[in-house]
Amino acid sequence: MTSVGRQRAAVATGLRTFLREPTNLGLLVVLPPIVLLAFDLSMDVVADVPGLDVPSAAAELGGALFATAFLAGLLGLFQVVGAADPDRRLIVCGFRPWEMLLARVLTIGLASALVTGIVYVIFLTLSDLTPASHALAIVSLLVAALIYGLIGVLIGAVLNRELVGSLVLVFLADYDAFASLGVIPMDHTAVDYVPLSHPSNLLDSAVHDGTVATADALIAVTYVVGLAVLTLAAVTLRGDSS
Repeated sequence: MTSVGRQRAAVATGLRTFLREPTNLGLLVVLPPIVLLAFDLSMDVVADVPGLDVPSAAAELGGALFATAFLAGLLGLFQVVGAADPDRRLIVCGFRPWEMLLARVLTIGLASALVTGIVYVIFLTLSDLTPASHALAIVSLLVAALIYGLIGVLIGAVLNRELVGSLVLVFLADYDAFASLGVIPMDHTAVDYVPLSHPSNLLDSAVHDGTVATADALIAVTYVVGLAVLTLAAVTLRGDSS
């Protein structure tokens, strides 16, 4: 079998493993509207806090961003923890370790795209906002999904526990989303370093102006590349690829 054929087989195996898990299907079908509504309710509570003023449009965009990032992160976490044994079996059958790692990343990319599409459709259904550019808005959410999908893999590789990893992920995504919206008081320079800051700016520009915030796009892509390198190192050191 050629390298391309092995990649296809490995990705297909990863997708089958992913789709066989009821938890993963629940994440894709049930959780998106729940997460969006829960975030909206939390923003209603925040709106009652003196001194905090978050526009409703920003809150709705923040909810879409949080839902996309959090769900993609969970899928990345579950994928890296749950796919370890199937990956080892394929390596025993002659697959190269780097092929398995690349297949895993491709699978997470596909899952991130799926999450992005589902959340975006639900967002359009629940929101009164009409994005100036649907394509740019989807790409902005996809960037957030890729960033948190890789963060989920990184957390899974380090902790190797789904429950503990999920708790860490929900805390990180909550903090990230609220910081990006300005709900959590932070120095402006510090906010620029939180993972969702630049995807948030990209989404805002796409929805309101139909334009691309070039500087934010470059930094967001740098985030994806940097996290991919860290993920590669973490998974390799853990031993899944040995």
